[in-house]
Amino acid sequence: MSSSYLSSGNPQLTGFSLTVVGWILLGVSVGQVEWRLWHLGNTTSIIPSGSVWVGILKVCYYSSVRHSPRRRTSKVCHTYGMRNSFLPEDFRAIQHILLLACILGAMGKASLVIGLRNLHLGIARKSTACNSFTIGGLCYLSAGICVLISVLWNFNAVFKNEGISFPASFHIPPRPKAQEVGTAISTAIISVILMLLGGAFFFFYKFPVECPVHPLITGQEMDISS
Repeated sequence: MSSSYLSSGNPQLTGFSLTVVGWILLGVSVGQVEWRLWHLGNTTSIIPSGSVWVGILKVCYYSSVRHSPRRRTSKVCHTYGMRNSFLPEDFRAIQHILLLACILGAMGKASLVIGLRNLHLGIARKSTACNSFTIGGLCYLSAGICVLISVLWNFNAVFKNEGISFPASFHIPPRPKAQEVGTAISTAIISVILMLLGGAFFFFYKFPVECPVHPLITGQEMDISS
């Protein structure tokens, strides 16, 4: 395999790195709890700080330890899933969209790995390599759009100061006095940018004109040539 052919894969490795890092940041943002920051307005014995962090999979706040002589505070978190009936429909929609984005990212990664493997081993054909890159790029473009929709939906909920009727055991009011977007949104936005950039690169990828694909020589052919 010629060195020029090997060097042609460098842009693909760069695009692959962008998409994978974006996909990893997507998982990090989903696991973070700072999607929405609630300001309750009034402090309580359970939530003395008056602040609640609402994430995609859990809600957290700092609570006083009742049996501590120094009244120290500790972080208390309550998890929930997609089937909890107390979650609003739009919130559950965001959960499902982000789950779909994670699945699309995994599918895109697998497709790009196959394309890069064929490209660098010199066994690629224009149809197979381009198909792998196109499918992978499309998956990451779709994943990026899904995350973007979730981010915008979250912004809309914060702007409208929408509440969530948490169970009484959570000790959280159904609606805050005010709220703002959390720091997890920054991670999600970076994830969107990386996946859209990398996905667009692979989706519009053009196969190299000079592709040194060498057919395998069988033993019979060697005998004839000799």
